[in-house]
Amino acid sequence: MSDAARLSIFGLVGLLLLLLVMGANQHLLSSSSGSVIYTYVTNFAEGEIGTGYGSPTPGLVPFAQLEPGDIVLGGWPNTAYGRYSHAGLYLGGHEVLEGYVDYGLSIQELSTYEDYSLVCLLRVNAPAEVKARAVAYALDKEKEMFYPLAFKDGDRLWNCTKIIWRAYAEQGIDLDEINDLWIAPESLAHSRWVSVLYEKGF
Repeated sequence: MSDAARLSIFGLVGLLLLLLVMGANQHLLSSSSGSVIYTYVTNFAEGEIGTGYGSPTPGLVPFAQLEPGDIVLGGWPNTAYGRYSHAGLYLGGHEVLEGYVDYGLSIQELSTYEDYSLVCLLRVNAPAEVKARAVAYALDKEKEMFYPLAFKDGDRLWNCTKIIWRAYAEQGIDLDEINDLWIAPESLAHSRWVSVLYEKGF
């Protein structure tokens, strides 16, 4: 089978699965829902289908403001699933726990966020001990398997946002205000549980 045929089949299967998911979750398709499905569909129709692209925006990010348990978002223009394309949970010591295809859930250097066009630092409004437990939960999942569209249910597949959402959900803090199927990075910024510390590139 040719590569073109394989890509066509993959695309058709993906479209069929998306239609099935959308059919079972029609309440998330309205513009007022703020859901990641609505965002995907709208952006896809406008030709924004990837993780975005662009050049870093000048300016130093004030990472010194961060406390363990805070959230760091990075993004590019033209992202399919909102303003941001990536999220990390700040661990302290200039490190974040992130999800990557190559490494799964892994500890990375915080400084990589300086390379994004858009950066947002979020403070989770919870006591330090709650945030410490969320960090401990996330660290316990280090090296777990990554999948970009990991649904919220299940503990086998993770992405950069699901691990943050679950780490806090286990502490009684639900960062998903609309009960979406999966968590887009931007949805974390809209939670009533967070405050924006800093934004770059707006």
